[in-house]
Amino acid sequence: MAAPIESQITVVKTDVKTFVLSHLIWVVAIAVALVLGNITLKEHDARVVAEASIKVSQANIAALQQQITDRDAQLAQKVTVITKVVHDLGPAPTTGQIVAAVPQLTQVPLNARTIPGDAVNISVAAFPLVQVLQQAAIDHAANLTCQGDLTDQKAISAQKDTQIAALRKKPKFLDRVKHVAEAVAAGIAIGVLLR
Repeated sequence: MAAPIESQITVVKTDVKTFVLSHLIWVVAIAVALVLGNITLKEHDARVVAEASIKVSQANIAALQQQITDRDAQLAQKVTVITKVVHDLGPAPTTGQIVAAVPQLTQVPLNARTIPGDAVNISVAAFPLVQVLQQAAIDHAANLTCQGDLTDQKAISAQKDTQIAALRKKPKFLDRVKHVAEAVAAGIAIGVLLR
């Protein structure tokens, strides 16, 4: 009588084993579907956030480029006025012409005036002249620093563009799915081998 009970236990073990193995495929399939769905959602969310960030950045870049264009136009206009004032003096200006041109070139009250009997030199207030020269020296130093900073900033921007391009070359969605599927398959294979 012992044999039939053992055979019944063997049948139950086989039935349970068959049941578990037949349903294990569905459990694994559902787990893989959940993992893939999670990856897809994360990819979609990241893509939406990146696109919104890119749109904001593009708007900021456009505004900054417009500011640069406006400043360049203002500078060109000022340079044209200054160049015209100096050009209109001619190659051999008189002291009277120079005295008349000084207020057009600076807002500092230099009190420029001709010196009676001197056809070459003019007289200006000493301290305001020193202030103009001081400001010119400061502006020149600041201009050189700004040019160096601009060069460095352009190099930094180029490096950031290179980094962004490298980050955009991340693995494609299907490559990541393939990697996850390989990991799941390896896990299943190890599980089957261990049973």
